[in-house]
Amino acid sequence: MKDLTASIDNSIRSLFQMIALVSDEDGKCSIIDHNSELANIGFDGRNEENTGRFAALRRSLKKNIYPEDRGEFSDFLDRDLYVERLSEQIYLSMECRLRHADGKYYWSEMIICNSTAEDSTEGNDIIFLIRDINTRKMQELAREAEDQEIISGMRSQYDELFEENMTDQQTGCYNRKGKIYYFDIVNDEAKADNCDLFVCVSDLNGLKHLNDTYGHEAGDIAIKAVSDELKKAAPTGSKIVRIGGDEFLLFAAVEKGSSEPDEFGGKVDAGVAEYNRIADNVFDVGVSYGWILRPPVDDMDQFEEYIKEADAKMYEMRMLRDEYRRD
Repeated sequence: MKDLTASIDNSIRSLFQMIALVSDEDGKCSIIDHNSELANIGFDGRNEENTGRFAALRRSLKKNIYPEDRGEFSDFLDRDLYVERLSEQIYLSMECRLRHADGKYYWSEMIICNSTAEDSTEGNDIIFLIRDINTRKMQELAREAEDQEIISGMRSQYDELFEENMTDQQTGCYNRKGKIYYFDIVNDEAKADNCDLFVCVSDLNGLKHLNDTYGHEAGDIAIKAVSDELKKAAPTGSKIVRIGGDEFLLFAAVEKGSSEPDEFGGKVDAGVAEYNRIADNVFDVGVSYGWILRPPVDDMDQFEEYIKEADAKMYEMRMLRDEYRRD
């Protein structure tokens, strides 16, 4: 029987790096077992009053715990907290990185349990245990990192597909789905930052003439050219939506007093003129536009009213610029 008891005792000791018994009455702590890898952890011995007390062991442990884990450790070994929790639970545990005698940090599990019969929560004397879990923990972290990499890849694929679903393939502008999605984002941004809404409608001049005279390929070239120049000229953060064959909507949250809206038309005209100068086309590209600055809206219906207002301004310009317009 003695051999069996000794075997059990040796087995328990081999499972833990440290085993300590803590008395609730006087706070004395007796280290029953202390493996060599934790030789740097023990009673600090700075004065006799602290020697052999659990408070001294806590201080020694805290100095050797990874800084990011010290807050949780302090809560874990707060006497009032663990006494209360142990009245309802058989044991408590936490995982942390603990510095060993070789100066490196390894993962350990710290365990507190009542020093009473199994399933009994009476009394406050505790057994404090430290168990090596570094191998298991590193394997878990490796699996988590692998899982996170997979999830990140899936999220990137989803984001790409989500964005693709809202994008017009010919111009790279957003489609009507993109308009609906980004309306709330831009409008909320304008409200939060006390900005105005820049709303612009733009239309290619003479698309039917281009298609009828030079073919639909010419019309496609002109549409792409106009969309590119709109992107370059648009105020910072603008969302550009192709809302029709040759019609575009631009909207953005713009700081009050910003010069970007006033500069927009000049940039578009200059960009289109430069495109016509260097492009190897037998036709010229023309564009009309109209824009307004208004407060953020309450809903999409109000936003649609802004679009109609900008569209009316665009039509005024088109009446002057588009000799092939269809009245």
